[in-house]
Amino acid sequence: MAANPVRVVIAGGGIAGVPLAYAVKEKLHGRAEVTLVSDSPDFHFIPANPWIALKLRAETDVTFALEPLLAARKIALRVAALEEIDLEGSQLKLAGGASLAYDYLVIATGIRPDWNAIPGMTGNPRVHSVIRPSEAVAARGAYEAFLSRPGPVVIASAPRVPTIGPMYEYAFLLDSDLRRRALRQRVPITLITPEPYPGHVGLDKPVAREELSQALKSQGIDWIGNAALRSCGGRRISFHVLEGSPQGALRHAEFDYAMVWPPFRGVEAVERCSAIRDGDGLVVVDEYQRATGRSNVFAVGACTAKEILTHTAVAVGAPDAVYVIQQQVAIVADNIAHSLRGEPLNRGSIEREQWIADMGKRGAAYLASPQMPLRNIQWLHQGRWVYEAKREFEDFFINQILFGAGQHGQVQALIRRLRTQSRRNTVAAGSGKLGPSVPLPIDARRRLEVLARELGIDPAAFSQQLLDRALAEAISCLDPQARERVRAEVHARLVEELETDKERVRFEGGAP
Repeated sequence: MAANPVRVVIAGGGIAGVPLAYAVKEKLHGRAEVTLVSDSPDFHFIPANPWIALKLRAETDVTFALEPLLAARKIALRVAALEEIDLEGSQLKLAGGASLAYDYLVIATGIRPDWNAIPGMTGNPRVHSVIRPSEAVAARGAYEAFLSRPGPVVIASAPRVPTIGPMYEYAFLLDSDLRRRALRQRVPITLITPEPYPGHVGLDKPVAREELSQALKSQGIDWIGNAALRSCGGRRISFHVLEGSPQGALRHAEFDYAMVWPPFRGVEAVERCSAIRDGDGLVVVDEYQRATGRSNVFAVGACTAKEILTHTAVAVGAPDAVYVIQQQVAIVADNIAHSLRGEPLNRGSIEREQWIADMGKRGAAYLASPQMPLRNIQWLHQGRWVYEAKREFEDFFINQILFGAGQHGQVQALIRRLRTQSRRNTVAAGSGKLGPSVPLPIDARRRLEVLARELGIDPAAFSQQLLDRALAEAISCLDPQARERVRAEVHARLVEELETDKERVRFEGGAP
C-alpha cells in the first residue's frame, strides 16, 4: 500500500508563499499534499505598491485570484486568517475555529507595520504607507487630494526596516510625477533615513553613494541621514539625528503628505509563538531556513529575523528584496525534499542583493555581493534599460505566478500587459488598421488587426511590440553560449545608445 502523502502547509499567499507552493509541489513529484493558507483570496505583487500609490499602476495589473492558479497545480487553498501556530501538536488554528494539521510547515506570512512604535502616526490622515495593498490604494486617494493643495512632502524610514530601496524609488517616482504635472516647484521633498549616506541600504557599499547623492541633488530632493524617527504630531515629524554625539540632535520636518516605512513586526499569530520568534515577533531561522529548534518548520521572506550586516549610528536593516526571497524559496523547497529522503540539508547562502529601482528620469540598478570580500561585485548603473528591466522583471515574476516556472515567455508577458492596459485606455484614434510600412502577408495583417481591436490598442503599436517579444522568444531557443553572445551585444548597443544625458533620450519615471 502506498504511503500517505506528506502534508506541507504554507502560511502566506504572497511573493514568498505562492512560488514556494509551486516549488514544493514540483520538487516532491506528487508525494506531497500541499496546502496554502492565506488571509486573502488574491495574490498581489507587493513591489508594485509604490507605483500604485502614484496611480502609475492599477491594482488589477498586479492582483490575481489564487484559487484557479493553485487548483490547476492541485494545491489546496484555505482562505482564512491564521490565529495560532501549535508547534507541539503540528497544526494551525484558523479563524472560525478550523484547524489544519501539517508534517512540514513553512511560515511566509510577511509582516505588519508597527505604527504604534512612533507616537502620533496611528490615524494621522497625512501619513501613508505602501507596505500593504490596501495602504497603497489609500495613499493614492490621499495623493490625488493632495495634488489640489500641494505642499511639503516627507518620505521617511524607521531604523532596521529592510526596505530602504523602495523608499528611494518612491521619492524619484514622486519627483517625476510632480514634474509632469508642473507642480514640482510647489512641493519640497525631504527624505529621512537611518543610513549614514545615500545608497547605504544596509550593505555599506559606497559604489552607490556618489551616483545616488548626485541624483538626489539634481532632482532637488533633500536628504537627512543618521535619523531615528521619534514622534509625529499633525503636520510635523520629529527625529533624532545621531551624528556627533550619543544623544543626537532633535529635529523636525513639516509636511502636508508623508510616506513612511514604520518598524516591522511579525503578524499576531507568529508573535504569539514565542518559541521561534525574536523580540520583534519575527521568525529566527538557522542556515537551512528552519525555525529555531524545529526540524519541520521553515520560514521565508519578510517574516524572518534579519541580521544587521553593518555598524552604523542608527541601525540600518539588511535588504529584503524579491531576489533574496526567491533564493530562500529555493533553499526551503530543496531542504524539504532532502529531509524526506533523509539527505543532508543545503545551507542557505544569499550571495547577492539586487535592487532595480525606478528613479524617475533614468532609473538605477544596484548589485552587491557582501558575503565574500575578495569576490565582491559592486556597481550602480543608470539608464532607460534599468526601467525596462524592472518592467520585464515584473512580467517575469507575475507570469511565473500565472503560468508556472518554464511558462513565462515574453509573448505571454506582452499579452498580459496589453490586456491590463486595455482596461484603462481606449482604442487609438484612426482606422484601426496597420500602416503600409508593416511588411506582413494579408492574412497575418488581418489577424493582427482583429486581435489588436480585441485588446483595445493601436494595431501598428501592437505589431511592433509583438515582434519585439517574438524575437525575445526566438533568442531563448538558442543554446546558452549563443544566447549570452546575443545578450552581450544587445546590451552593449543599448548602453552605447543610451549614454547618460543624451537629449534624445526622454524617460518619464514609472509611466506604464
